[in-house]
Amino acid sequence: MSEVLEVAERESRGKLRNRRMRLGGQLPAILYGHGKDPLSLAIPTEQLDATLRHGAQVVQLKGAADGQALLQDIQWDVFQQHVLHVDLLRVDASDRVTIVVPLVLRGEAPGEREGGVVEQLTHQVEIETSPAAIPENLHLSVNDLHIHGELKASDIEDLPADAKIVGDLDQTLVQCNEPAEAPEEEAAIGEAEPEVIGRKEDEDENKAE
Repeated sequence: MSEVLEVAERESRGKLRNRRMRLGGQLPAILYGHGKDPLSLAIPTEQLDATLRHGAQVVQLKGAADGQALLQDIQWDVFQQHVLHVDLLRVDASDRVTIVVPLVLRGEAPGEREGGVVEQLTHQVEIETSPAAIPENLHLSVNDLHIHGELKASDIEDLPADAKIVGDLDQTLVQCNEPAEAPEEEAAIGEAEPEVIGRKEDEDENKAE
């Protein structure tokens, strides 16, 4: 079931007005797609925060706009703490959308018991799917990952039936290799001979004699 966002039409624009909206618990948004004119909207901050916590990417609009929409782009502040603006894309069940989904590892790699280190090379995967089949996460099992082994995009275990990976299925996503050796500390070259206390004084006395 899609998350519901109650949206209102936003008539005023500009940085100052948007700042006032955010202080009042509303977020500026724009809805576009399906050949319709873009529509400026206001979304309750609480509702959008709950939607993001639940990992939803498709929402049901209610109010000044209806139907389903994809959270196409979310603009955050510089500290990645607060949403500043949202772009929404109109979608319906017959659409195909391209979206980035988080990639999560499952299990325990035997390669770690063999002395190896598991490295996840990418933490998200781009897929093409229908709006109704967008997963919250995709998963890779490392239970059979031995040292010097690797897992590829084709090894993802829970890709929805009507979805496909965008890009190379042979792309390595996870690998288990021997730990890198720490470089040995090189001896300093041309290190100055330590000064012997009293040597300079002895040399000066000999020159004076």
